[in-house]
Amino acid sequence: MYSTKDQIEILQSIKLAEGESKTIDCPFCYGKKKFSISNKEGAVLWNCYKATCKARGAYQKGYGLKGIRNRVNNLKQTSHKYIRPIPETLSRPSNHPAVMKYLDENGCNPAHEQSLIKIRYAPADNRCLFLMNDGLGAVGRSLENATPKWMSYGDTTGVLTVGTSDHAIIVEDAPSACAVGSIKMYTGVAILGTSLSTKQKQSLKHYKKVTICLDNDAKKKAITLLRQLQGSVDCTVRFISNDLKYCSSESIVNLVDGNSNVER
Repeated sequence: MYSTKDQIEILQSIKLAEGESKTIDCPFCYGKKKFSISNKEGAVLWNCYKATCKARGAYQKGYGLKGIRNRVNNLKQTSHKYIRPIPETLSRPSNHPAVMKYLDENGCNPAHEQSLIKIRYAPADNRCLFLMNDGLGAVGRSLENATPKWMSYGDTTGVLTVGTSDHAIIVEDAPSACAVGSIKMYTGVAILGTSLSTKQKQSLKHYKKVTICLDNDAKKKAITLLRQLQGSVDCTVRFISNDLKYCSSESIVNLVDGNSNVER
């Protein structure tokens, strides 16, 4: 197994522009197209998806290894979100009935089956993980309603996206993004809460149109987001009566088109 220092030395040869991400053959286990690496705000983060490969980590230009570990791998708590390293052992949902049941009950299966998002099971934590940022981060939902229900792993800055459309639907959580993103005309964008960071605002400017669909108890927050985004992108807000992850595709389309409040 390569130490973090050895991994950094090997990865120095990979050229990455600011903001660039790549999926390549792993330089450590040689797994084909299993290795993701990105350069975001001067921080280089990497992860190999192969279960038997331990290659993962980060380094920040101008910082020592201590600073790197503090940035990515330390367990800390920020705004009630626990941030920790992505578990070393992950498996596919299809091998675990409880995971498949959760995905089915929360509108995630269509997006998962279309490979619009990578979803994995972390047996050590008994959580269903929704990967983001090219696999360098994830949000994990407890399958036994443990506290906290949601846990953050690795790099969860920015937004979690599901889909390839230029019409973004802003939602709060990963399952709702899956429900929306499985509809071809939309991209589900989970902001993992009800407020926008500067980085999230920047990423939303790349869409042709944005529709805000926060949960029913966050109407004031939705209006705040609308005001923040107006002027930088074509943006509207829709108020919903049920979480989108529990709604049919037809109901979601009707809501976004402004034809009705969303129903089951």
